[in-house]
Amino acid sequence: MQSLYPRKKTKIRVKLLIFLILPMLLLLVGVVGYSGWKEYQVAEPQRLLTKGVKLESLGRSTEALENYKRIIALYPQGSLAPEALYRKARLWHFDLQDPHQALLRYLQLERDYADSSYLQQSREEAARIVKIDLGDDIQAIGYYQRLLSSGQGSPDQYLYEIADSYFRLKNYPQARIELENLQSTYPDSPLLAEVLHRKATILVLENRMDEAHQDWQRLVEDFPDSEYAGRARFNMAALLEEKGELESALEQYRNLQHHPQPLLLKQKIEHLTRRIQNRNEGLE
Repeated sequence: MQSLYPRKKTKIRVKLLIFLILPMLLLLVGVVGYSGWKEYQVAEPQRLLTKGVKLESLGRSTEALENYKRIIALYPQGSLAPEALYRKARLWHFDLQDPHQALLRYLQLERDYADSSYLQQSREEAARIVKIDLGDDIQAIGYYQRLLSSGQGSPDQYLYEIADSYFRLKNYPQARIELENLQSTYPDSPLLAEVLHRKATILVLENRMDEAHQDWQRLVEDFPDSEYAGRARFNMAALLEEKGELESALEQYRNLQHHPQPLLLKQKIEHLTRRIQNRNEGLE
């Protein structure tokens, strides 16, 4: 009869091998599984962002918002959270037409991600919302002054917006001071033609006609191809008409080209021609 001892010995060896190898297999599976999970977690924010952008392009704003919300909620310290918040704010502003909600998100971005590359853009958008959408020029001045103090972005544009808010508040002297500051600080600004036009308008409101004429003249000389040059020529002609220099005014009106309101110009010429005729007939 064959001995059972070798069989027992084999079973013991198999159990021993299972006992030794199984924990190692479980450990290996765990390591591989954890590594895969880790990779998935790292890539998940980008997947959510990509999906959100695609949904935006399809006009599915609410669904895009949900993707951005998940990025901010689950990965608030991730590199994509500021972009998700910025996109979320823009969706509220332009797609969902809710400037209050958009403003809250821009301010949240400034608070939570002050080192983000989206900070300056968020501040600019917040300032525009306060000024244009909410119509609060007093608050807007503060927002643009903060942008001006940052030393970044477009300081000449910020100064112009400040001047414009003062103008809208009918604080004409302060609006003019801001425009003069823009002129002297940024003499090469592409806004200079518009600045001269706007400042001359304020000088007229302040009844400082000679100074207004100087700005119009400078505008025509320095920016002859500007859209504001035609307006300046028209205004100078109107000033001559007001002074009673009718022939000179009529000549300037007739020399005007590409005026933004050709019908108005035609009416002016006809009216002034009649005035001169009536005056001459009265003198005879």
